[in-house]
Parts: sequence; C-alpha cells; structure tokens
Amino acid sequence: MKLRWFEVAFALLVIAVHLTVIFAPMDLLLERWFTTDDAFYYFQVARNISEGRGSTLDGIHPSNGYHPLWMLVLIPVFSLARLDLFVPLRLVVGLSVLISLTSGIILYRFLSKTVHPFLAMLAAVFWFFFPPLHRSITQLGMESALNGLCVGVLIFLTGRLLEKPIAQESWRDRLLLGMTALLVLFARLDNVFLVLTVGLVVVFREKRRFIFWLFYLTVGLIAIYLAFFSRIGFPRLLNDFQHTLYAMIGLGVPLKIILAYSMGLFDPMWRGLRKEFSRVCLVSLSSAAVVAILLLMLNVSGVIGSYPRMVGLLDILYSMLLFLPARRLAIGLVGKIEDQEISPLREFFQNFRKWVWRGVGYALPIVIGLSAYLLLNLVWFGTPTPVSGQVKHWWGTILDIVYGQPVNSIPALFGFFENIGQSPWWLLFLPASIISNALSGGMGGVVESAWLRASLVVGWLVLVLIGLIWKIKKSNFDPRILVITPVLSACLLQIMYYTGSYYVNLRPWYWVNESLVGVLLFAFSLDGWFPLFSFIKRKEKWLVAFAGLSMMVIFVWGSLRLLNSYVLQRNTAQSYYLLEVELLEKHTPAGSLIGMPGGGTTAYFIHDRTIINLDGLINSYDYFQHLKNGRGREFLDQLRLDYVFGNPGMIEDSAPYYSLFDGRLEPVTDILEFRLYRYRAP
Repeated sequence: MKLRWFEVAFALLVIAVHLTVIFAPMDLLLERWFTTDDAFYYFQVARNISEGRGSTLDGIHPSNGYHPLWMLVLIPVFSLARLDLFVPLRLVVGLSVLISLTSGIILYRFLSKTVHPFLAMLAAVFWFFFPPLHRSITQLGMESALNGLCVGVLIFLTGRLLEKPIAQESWRDRLLLGMTALLVLFARLDNVFLVLTVGLVVVFREKRRFIFWLFYLTVGLIAIYLAFFSRIGFPRLLNDFQHTLYAMIGLGVPLKIILAYSMGLFDPMWRGLRKEFSRVCLVSLSSAAVVAILLLMLNVSGVIGSYPRMVGLLDILYSMLLFLPARRLAIGLVGKIEDQEISPLREFFQNFRKWVWRGVGYALPIVIGLSAYLLLNLVWFGTPTPVSGQVKHWWGTILDIVYGQPVNSIPALFGFFENIGQSPWWLLFLPASIISNALSGGMGGVVESAWLRASLVVGWLVLVLIGLIWKIKKSNFDPRILVITPVLSACLLQIMYYTGSYYVNLRPWYWVNESLVGVLLFAFSLDGWFPLFSFIKRKEKWLVAFAGLSMMVIFVWGSLRLLNSYVLQRNTAQSYYLLEVELLEKHTPAGSLIGMPGGGTTAYFIHDRTIINLDGLINSYDYFQHLKNGRGREFLDQLRLDYVFGNPGMIEDSAPYYSLFDGRLEPVTDILEFRLYRYRAP
C-alpha cells in the first residue's frame, strides 16, 4: 500500500519525537509512562508464559484476568526479560507508538475520502499528539493502543464494504470483516457490542435498513434501563433485581424489535404523526405486556427475583417517547429510497435466506474463535470469561469497598458522569467542559454550575449533531459517514453494560472507542458546517489555514510535553517502583510469599520472592470464589503466606481486607506509603 506525502511526514515526526522517549532514562519512563500497575499484570504474566510457567502472575495460581490479543503480542517481547528487565519495557513504548501511528494513518485514510483532506490530516494529528489522548491511548502500556488500531481497521473495512454495490459483495468481503471483528473482540472483550452492531450493518445493509435495526436496538435498551432505574433507583446488595433487569433486557429488546418490524416501523416512509404514533403505542404496549407476563412466570418459578409492576408501565411510557423520534431520525438518515410497498411478512420470507447467508459469512470466524477462547478458558482456568471482570462486578456489591461505587444517577447511567473529565464522552464534550469550567468559577453556587454545565453540554451536542446531519445530507448519504451509527450505538451499549450493573473501578483506557467517536464526529461536523460560511471569500484557504495552524499547535504542544517529561528535565531520583522493591527485599528473606492488593510492578521487579495478588484481578478463579464466599482466609492459610504488603488504610479499614486479615497480621515496618505485615496463620 503506497504511502502518501502526509503519511510519510506524519510517521517521520512521530518516530523522531518518540525515539527520544524510548531511550529516556528508565526511571523517567517508570514514573511517567508506565503509570498504572495494571500494565505490569500483562508484563509479568507474559514473562511467565514465555518462560514456561503458564498464564500466571505468581507462578502458582493460573489466571486469565486480561484481554488476549495484547497478551499474545507481549509474550515474545517479554521473553527478553530473562536477559534484562528494562529492554522489554522500552520495546513496549516503541510498539505502542507504532501501533498508535498506524491507527492515525488508518483514521486519515478513512476520513480523506469523506471530508476535506486537511480536516482528515488534522484528525490524525489530533488522535496521536493531543496530550490527553496520548496519555490514555498510547502511554500506560495497556491494550488501548492496540484496541484503537483494531477498531479503526474494522471501521475502515466496514465503510469500504458499504461503498461496494451489493451485487459486487462477495463471501470473501464478509469473511475478512468477520476475521477483523474477531481481532477487535480479542483486543478488548467488551467490543462484543461493536461486533454485534457491525454484524447488523453487514446483514441489513441493503437500502440502509441497518439504521432502523441499530436505532431500535439502542432505544429499546435505553427504555428498559430508564424504566428499571427510575423505579428501583440504584440499590446495592440487591442481586435479585439485577437478574430481573437482565431477564427484562433479554426478553424485551428482541421482542420490541420483532414487533416494530412486523408492525411496519422499518418502512422508510413517514405515514403521518397520528399513524406513526399509534403504531409506536401498539409496539410499546404489546411488548411490555408480553414481557410482564413472562417475567411474572419466571418469578413464580424462582428463576428471577421480584418484578415491580411499575417498571412495566414505565417501559411503555419510555418506549413511546423514544421510538417515535428514533423512527423519524432513522427515516431521515435512510433517505428517500424508491421502494415498492411490501408487507413485512412478505419481505421477511423474500430476504430471509439472503440475510442468513450474509450473517454466516461474517459470524463464522467470530463464532469459531470466540467458542474456542471460552472453551480453553473453562478448561485451563475454570471459568470461560476473565476473572478480573467478575471481581469488579462483585466489588460493586460491597458497601465499604475502597475501589469505588457503582453509578447512582440516570445521567451517569449513559456515561454523563458528574465529573465530565472522567466520563466516557470526555473528548466529545471537551469544549463544553472547558467553557463551563471557565465560566463557573465566577458563579455563586453548585446548582448554577450544574445547570450551566448541562446547558453547555446539550448546546454543544446539538451543534455537533446539526453539523453531522448536514454533512450526511450534503454527501448524499455517504456510507463512510453512516458507519458512525454502529460505532455510536456500540459505545452506548458498552457504557450501559458497565453502568447498569455493579461494575466499579472504571478506567480511562476503557473508553478508546468513545474517544474515536468524538474525533470522527468533530471531523464530520466541521465539514458539515464548512459550506455555510458562504459569505467568506476564499473560504477553502481559510479552512486550510485553520487546519494547518491547529495541526501545528497540537503537534508542538504534544511534542514539547513529551520532550519536557522525558528529555529536557533531569531526574536523579530513583523510580518509586524500584525503590519500593529494593526496600521490600531488605525487610523480607528470599523465598517469601508476599500478598499484595495489586502488586503487578512489584511482582515484575522483585527478586527471589513471590507476589500473590490479593484483590483477585490477576489471581485464580478458585481464589475469587473463596473471597466471594467469605473463605479467603482459608485459602491464604493453606497457601502459607508469609507477609502482606499494602496501604494500611486499605488493609486495615476497607473490605474485603479487614475481615480477610482479622487476627492474622502483625505489623513489621512502614515502607514508603505502604506497610509490611507478617501473616500469622493459626
């Protein structure tokens, strides 16, 4: 594939800046690049796999608490750790940079056929060099850079498939897309929602009908979440309600879509407000009634817990409120299509085989690969899915856990956190957040600031969406732009998966897809607003000047930040990670078993001692079951643990540790911010 001049220049600049980072003093890299302990979970496990000890942090307990594709990439890199512990870390820096560079080029190529070329260049530079994005995607050593690349390639290939006339589409095209989707899934397993929504695009791409499927899937799920949490609130320790919610989703969402299809809501023609509203009401009432009956039957049989009747009534209300505007917007995005009117049933029988054939071509590698992964996990680790996700869901059911609390508001349910900077949508609403912070400093109270922030967020979103819609209309429904719909829908599904459960300890690298959506929306919206400035003479030159100046500012800002952090500053202090390990080795004999919450960095750097992960994220499924059942002390007693090392506030005052170690610990000494305890089994 031939590189364009921008791609060559972009690559040279990226490599030139980051070569200085790769060869920076290791103490600086450890302090400022590898700033999360979670990265060393990958590194130590990859090291153990390469040395034949299996998928384990401690060499004793098998664990699958990671995403598999990044682990596969790291195994050959950390085979070098037996020679030198630091060389693999420098290679990870270089590897992450090259991966993010490639995703920037993919983003440029995807956008350059749809928006002004200089806006596509700006998007690539912004994606790579914008400091907050660089920190959360390229740095850290996590799977985020690889995830961004895999998702970018999937978006690129989906757009290319949609550009093809459907008569020219081949089995090979769908199989290639399915294989890419499998890589996306293994890059981050919560990309299953993106794999699903892209699958809907593949199956129902004819006449852009996938827009209806995506919209009804999303608003159907939102209606159920709103109904459930409006009535129940956000309780803790109520697993029965959680099971009821999952049952309601599993039954209600497919039923809403099936009824919407059978009652003509996939018809691309608007039939008037009264007729459309009556059909929406009929779908909402029918689906809610059937689901209510099924849930009551499941409740009586003991399969699920209680089902508050008001949830069903609220489901009807929210479905009616959401399905009508969703249908109107979907019709607008599908556009005018000359289509012979045909009954839904007849259309189904005419197209069923074709839909199945398309779906099989896409789903075949995904089903085979995912089934093999789940089966191997079950055989090797005793659980089909990563234990880390199960642990974080369990944490949310504990009242006095130190790792955080589940969301507790309706806006947070959809990713609009009180601190917008920690929200999945932080990048999309960054301009509104900056203006809000600047203005709210002079406001008199919290309420005024909250209203100001909400108004700015809504106003900014309206501006972005208006620009996007104008761009879609101007481009005559360019399929590359419409690819934003499955990605945006998948982001909402992913967010609700986390926020609609007890999941806690959400991390910035979870939201790579949402950041990618933000960049795409900015590019499309800017290009949509551009033709409106007809009063400006030589407006294209102004656009080129704006994009060029913006690229220069972002590049200089990002580059200077990197150079200042890793080259220009002199740091003679020893890395905290290395100092902690050195002091811990002084106070413990060789051969000690040391338990730690976390412990990834310590496990990687320590010599002749074994670090046991105590929070369960990178420990065995058996250990997690002992923790969950209140028998963690038995597990540690049988292990003959020698020491516990951790923050004293966490060890002594937070669950599950204070009950886990009650009567077992004897303080030895304080080491930096942590405390070393001797573990005394009876």
